[in-house]
Amino acid sequence: MCNSNSASSFCCPAPCSTPNFFGSNPTLMAIKRCFPVRVACTAATPVPPNTLYTAPASTPLDSLASGIVSIINTSSTTSECIMTVTITEAGQAPVGYVIPVQSTQVIQVTDLTSITIECIDDTDPEGFCTATVEMDLQYTAGQ
Repeated sequence: MCNSNSASSFCCPAPCSTPNFFGSNPTLMAIKRCFPVRVACTAATPVPPNTLYTAPASTPLDSLASGIVSIINTSSTTSECIMTVTITEAGQAPVGYVIPVQSTQVIQVTDLTSITIECIDDTDPEGFCTATVEMDLQYTAGQ
């Protein structure tokens, strides 16, 4: 699906079936993305969270992405920064996941509309939390 010789962490959408963009049958598309995240810790009253993913507001419900999102918290064990990832799916209340240092959270998503991340630390507002985010998503195109 992606060029393994590529230096980029971004993989362009690739069809999972024979593309039919102008016919009456939609095409299932896949996108895989892996990228590092470094977020500054804030005090207990956080600034707006950092957006990792957002679907355009005009995306039809049946074209929203579904799949697996993995967040690997690679922050130092000496950090007291609390990482919270919030997943929002169409028609659902946002769900926050607290991801402890040096651990992983794997989340199955359906009709994904946004992913945000925030890090809170009352003791060291100069600190950072780090993570690797892996997304393996599918969506339909050509509807």
